[in-house]
Amino acid sequence: MPDQYAELREYLVNLGQNAEEIELILARVKEYEVATQHDSIMDSIGNGTLDLAAIIKEALGEKP
Repeated sequence: MPDQYAELREYLVNLGQNAEEIELILARVKEYEVATQHDSIMDSIGNGTLDLAAIIKEALGEKP
């Protein structure tokens, strides 16, 4: 599985960060990524571009 953060890792190495610091930074980036995705999904539901009812039906195996 390719490292989706390889480019960021390389950038941080070039900045002089050590392995422990890089792991701390990547953990924070991953937390931010999850929060951003959650906010984006909630925004999409709120503005009507994501049909939550259709997703619920699909998840429960119901036809739309």
